[in-house]
Parts: sequence; C-alpha cells; structure tokens
Amino acid sequence: MPDDRVQVDPLAPLFFLSYAVVKPPRRSTVGPRDPNANVLELFAELSVHVNHLVSRPTGADPGFMDRTMRGGERWNAELLEAVGTCQVFVALLSPAYLDSEWCAMEWDAFASRKVHKRDENSSDRESCILPVSWSPMDSAPLPDSTGLIQRFSPEGTPDDSIVPQYQQEGLYGLLSMRQEVTHGVIVWKLAQRIVQLSRSHWVEPRVLTDTSGLARKFPREGL
Repeated sequence: MPDDRVQVDPLAPLFFLSYAVVKPPRRSTVGPRDPNANVLELFAELSVHVNHLVSRPTGADPGFMDRTMRGGERWNAELLEAVGTCQVFVALLSPAYLDSEWCAMEWDAFASRKVHKRDENSSDRESCILPVSWSPMDSAPLPDSTGLIQRFSPEGTPDDSIVPQYQQEGLYGLLSMRQEVTHGVIVWKLAQRIVQLSRSHWVEPRVLTDTSGLARKFPREGL
C-alpha cells in the first residue's frame, strides 16, 4: 500500500478513455460529420468536470483519448505512457468494443498494473476500471482480468428514471435521442466516480515499450 513517500506523476492523465473507433462508410450520402464526434464530446465534458473537481498542475491534461484512426498501426509512445500512468481506465462498452483488438490491448495493459488502497476504508476488490454503457448490448458479464468488475452505474441521480434510461440506451443512445439533460447527469456522475477512485486507490505505473504479450481478444466465454 502506498504511503506519503509515493509520488504520483503530476502530469499523468487522471483517466484514460478507451473506445472502439467507428470509421465512416465507404459510400455514404450523409454529410462529413465525424462518426466519433459523440466520443469527442464526452471526452471534452469529462475533462471539464474533472478539472472542476480536482486541482491539476498547469499543462496537465485531466484525461487521455487516442484520436488516431487505429487501423493496425503501431502504438505511439504517448499512448503507451498514458495507459501505463493514468489512474482510472474508462471503457466505452459497445458490441464493437468487445470485438476490437485495439481495445482488448488497452484493457489488458491497464489491467496488468497493480492497484493499492490509499486507506483502510477503501475496497480490496477495486480494479480502477470503469466499464461504461456506450451503446445497447446484452447484460452478460465482462472480462474479469483484475477481479470483480462491475459496469458503471450512476448513484444519487435527481430522477429515478435516469439510471434505467442509461442502462437501456447507453450514453451514445441518449445523445442520439437528444436526451441532453439525462446524458449530462450521467457524465457528471461519471466524472465524480473517476475522481473518487483516484482518491481512494493508487495504480502503480507500468509503461510498456511495445504491445507484445498483450491480449488481443476479449475472452468470449461469458460474453
């Protein structure tokens, strides 16, 4: 367990946003809107909220999100550094996410790091992985690579209908249906949970030099 002598890199991102990149159809009559625009919007909202909840040094980004199209190219040093030093891993669950080799490697890279409690009142079973419902999918259990991992569910919402809507539609679905208020509540609660985890637990840094040895598929049993 870390003590007061442990120094966390002040410039390391507090959270890492992991998502399945959606590429535009080859032949589309729709306009040039970025198919990943909603993910970018979520990342921006989370970053603003986290900045309001914690004090970050000048020049330190609250989160990290890979913005390349990721078609099989090598991981860059910035991504390896971010997934190896961030304190919370936020996974945007969708059918495409669980089929993504890239997402499986990101998950495995973070899950291989050691998690410590910061105090005796913190949970022993925390992985610091936050699986978030992004688009509708079945309710099967998730890859259990670091202990019992539960999907994120907001607590203390002002309306009892918010959680069921989120669980049924996901954050992407809520945005698509123009449910901005419900979406906003969930993103705020997610930011609070990110900060809460970073204060109750500490994840040892482990920066890989390459991706050899990382799992490239999520286990299919139970999914």
